[in-house]
Amino acid sequence: MNYTVTNKQVTIAADELIARYRDVERIRQYCLQCPGYGKTWNCPPFDFDPRTVSDGFKTVILMATTIEFDKATRAACKSPEESAAVGRQAMEQEWETLLPRLHEMERETPGSRCFTFRCSLCPEGCTRPEGLPCRYPELLRHSLESVGFDIEAMTRDLLGITLEWSTDGSLSRHITLITALFTKN
Repeated sequence: MNYTVTNKQVTIAADELIARYRDVERIRQYCLQCPGYGKTWNCPPFDFDPRTVSDGFKTVILMATTIEFDKATRAACKSPEESAAVGRQAMEQEWETLLPRLHEMERETPGSRCFTFRCSLCPEGCTRPEGLPCRYPELLRHSLESVGFDIEAMTRDLLGITLEWSTDGSLSRHITLITALFTKN
């Protein structure tokens, strides 16, 4: 598997990002269609208003990590299952580097909160399907879309990146992981 990684970021006022791109009810309708809905603690439905997670911040650093696959890797995927496996493997590899970097940024910036691509705290599986509380509630972070942000529009408008979705089971030319750091300054 061959791919290249490009990182891009933009800083924007939190109130502007919220006004332009947060639509909790509309985005929740997409979440309802996800097979993972309600299966992890970082996904809806929540027992709190998702707007409260991103309120009270002044600045947002919006970050895109784009994984671009070469032609040979894309051509080698002969089935939707192979395409999905290659995409997942690349995302996991990049996530191993990206998540610690996000946590470090959060530690270095008092009062900040990172929004992650997904939760990976429990390799043995999330406790939510068992009806048990989160093992690490103090470390749990949400994705932007889970709290109502339109990541497709934000990525296009603010970072100049069009998200790709495979419609035929082939491996997309690129996959983009969207994360953010919300800060109080």
